[in-house]
Amino acid sequence: MQNDWLDIGDFCIPLALKWRTLIHDWSPALLKFYLNAFQMTLPDQSNLVRWGKGTEKTCYICGKAVGTAKHLLVGCKVLLDSGQYSRRHDRVLEIIRFVREGTRAIKSNVKPYSILKAASDWTIMMDTYEKQYKIPEDICASASRPDIFLYSRILKRVVMIELTVPWETNIPKDHAIKVNKYYELTNELTRNRFVVDLYAVEIGMI
Repeated sequence: MQNDWLDIGDFCIPLALKWRTLIHDWSPALLKFYLNAFQMTLPDQSNLVRWGKGTEKTCYICGKAVGTAKHLLVGCKVLLDSGQYSRRHDRVLEIIRFVREGTRAIKSNVKPYSILKAASDWTIMMDTYEKQYKIPEDICASASRPDIFLYSRILKRVVMIELTVPWETNIPKDHAIKVNKYYELTNELTRNRFVVDLYAVEIGMI
């Protein structure tokens, strides 16, 4: 079970833990949670039964699946239907910042290429649990909604960003699912003579 993390391979950028982070930024409780999560030794119901400290290993929320940390954090249908996972997803999505019109970005010595500089008519739409958008019909008549949808009519270009916050060992599988999910939308946009960039981004739950 603990070796499951080896299956991630090259799909993840490892967390850059530094002594400064551990000493000044992380609380003892956060560090303890992080280390136990990677060792699969969190005191979830399944482990408590295994350690002889509990008698019921069924999830106390849904009452159906085994109450592992993985189930509670990413797999409980009751939590999914109540929007708990979606709200966590949206909080991660909110970290992505765009510079508002009339304001300046923080200067950097690194000047990467950006397609956003090639046109001034970019429109950005973001899909959240509480507010959904609709792709303009003149661009594509589709009910699909990636988390972030940017388009420029001048460039005839679309940038789609789809965020997932999965259990770390599910990252390779979930990446493939999200890429395939927008396959038809990508083809439809291409038929409408738009250049499409799709970025499926996974940020591990832990």
